[in-house]
Amino acid sequence: MQSIQSTPSEAAHDASTVHMGWNLRTLLAARLERQGVDQAHMAGFLREMERLLRELPDVTLPEVNARLHYLGWQDVNLDYHSMQLAAFCLEAR
Repeated sequence: MQSIQSTPSEAAHDASTVHMGWNLRTLLAARLERQGVDQAHMAGFLREMERLLRELPDVTLPEVNARLHYLGWQDVNLDYHSMQLAAFCLEAR
């Protein structure tokens, strides 16, 4: 029978992974705010991004920005790094 207890090093790795994920989400939020997404609309924006990336996994940055503008996010212009960070954070959820 396999033990379900983790070793201290496994627990530390799990904790650091959670901490890294939190830091990446914090970084993403800060980048999105600088690119036009205010904090009050962040959850809605991320839902739109998640749906867009799920429907079109090979979407390009110009396509993402065009789609976001079409959906009403005219003040938002993502850069490549923010789009990749959003994709990573949304996939990791």
